[in-house]
Amino acid sequence: MPLTSCFALLIGIFLFASKIALCDDKVSIPAQSTCKATPPAITSSCYPSLVSDIEFPNTTITGSERPGWWCQARDEYGWLGFSYDVGHCPSEMEMSLTFNWMKRKKNARYVRIYSNCDQDSFNKHLINAAATAQIGVYALIWFGFQGDSVWRTRKENLLKAIRENILAPYTIRAVTLGSEPLYDGVLDVKELSDELKKLASELEPYWIPVTISEMTYGFQINDNAPSIFEAMDLVSLNVLPVFDSHATTSNLAWNSVEFCINYGKLHGKGKPVVITQTGWPSNKDQAGNSKATTDIRQEKNYFDLLSDHCEYFKEQGVGWFAHIFAENSLSGWGVVLENSSEKFPFNPLTNC
Repeated sequence: MPLTSCFALLIGIFLFASKIALCDDKVSIPAQSTCKATPPAITSSCYPSLVSDIEFPNTTITGSERPGWWCQARDEYGWLGFSYDVGHCPSEMEMSLTFNWMKRKKNARYVRIYSNCDQDSFNKHLINAAATAQIGVYALIWFGFQGDSVWRTRKENLLKAIRENILAPYTIRAVTLGSEPLYDGVLDVKELSDELKKLASELEPYWIPVTISEMTYGFQINDNAPSIFEAMDLVSLNVLPVFDSHATTSNLAWNSVEFCINYGKLHGKGKPVVITQTGWPSNKDQAGNSKATTDIRQEKNYFDLLSDHCEYFKEQGVGWFAHIFAENSLSGWGVVLENSSEKFPFNPLTNC
């Protein structure tokens, strides 16, 4: 049985049989619980809340509603959630259970979508699942690697779901036009910036910001792509220090992380910065050079390094996503194994 099915089944058994307590304010937490005791920085009056469930409005969004719905940007720092592969087209139930585990057991506030599912109803199910789990979504329009125009259909499918699902503006935090599109060269800079502006205008009635998810290197090889930075509402960075030419061990990777954040802030000119993919692989064949050490200990140490710099993330107002949730999605990068256990203890800080 694949990881996602095993994982969903396991969570379902836990939830429906009430064998474990969830980390919320409505249940008692047994002594053996692994739920984090650190009180979250955000309050219960904004979405997504780690304190209590928030009631969704029962009317469509208006021009004045959206800005007061989400939690303040100053509190959106530290670990935000997982990058989650949807290439296997998970069902609404599977996503609801998985997202619920992410939030209740690990204090995830968001899920960042990776890859794509081209089923017509997928985006509707994604939005519903996120609302059920009380989690926010960084949606993704996936270009893929075939050099075709199928991404336009994916875009229209997502926009259709946003228009038709009353929950969409209250669950989708941002829409990302491509994961590393500059590095992959899917469109030239001008065309990509034009598409970003068009997408922004289409999402403006719903107060949903637009971005691309990109490595600093992807910007740099395109003369820093100023038109892209101008078109984005927020700067989304993929930070993968293991690929640096000088990479050695993960505990020495902070300079690389800080460089990327400073780069995003400099060229973003005050726009919010989010790290949409970051991690350190455990696979021996994933290193960027022969001096880089890659194993499970290094992967864990990297996430510990980020938590050790929680005060920095708080000061800078920067949040980050672990790349990626499931080990069988991208071998070496995942946190959860095929048998539904964690590869290593994963308890990143969401506040400090």
